[in-house]
Amino acid sequence: MSENSVYFIDSDALNRILQEKSALLVDVRQPDEFSGGTVPGAINIPLGELDMSALIDQTDEMECDIVFICAVGQRSFGAANAALPHLDCKVMTLKGGVQSWARDGFAVQK
Repeated sequence: MSENSVYFIDSDALNRILQEKSALLVDVRQPDEFSGGTVPGAINIPLGELDMSALIDQTDEMECDIVFICAVGQRSFGAANAALPHLDCKVMTLKGGVQSWARDGFAVQK
């Protein structure tokens, strides 16, 4: 299936990925956290509700990689590790999460 490890990316790398529209962006925080602001284009699938078969279908259909995000990077890393064996694409997580994204000066979507 996927490559053997989760890739950690920074805000600049994620910004390039978003400009290329080459990845599915999944915010694994709870809905109340997500509504407070996220990376533009992210979809919200709380960590406890991740459906691996749906993620497989989405990444296959879109022929894209996947980036997991959360507040600071801990939950997204857990989600990425859980998804890694099931996905046939590059699996990434945003170092420092949405907090890092905002601190680096990128727009947060509410």
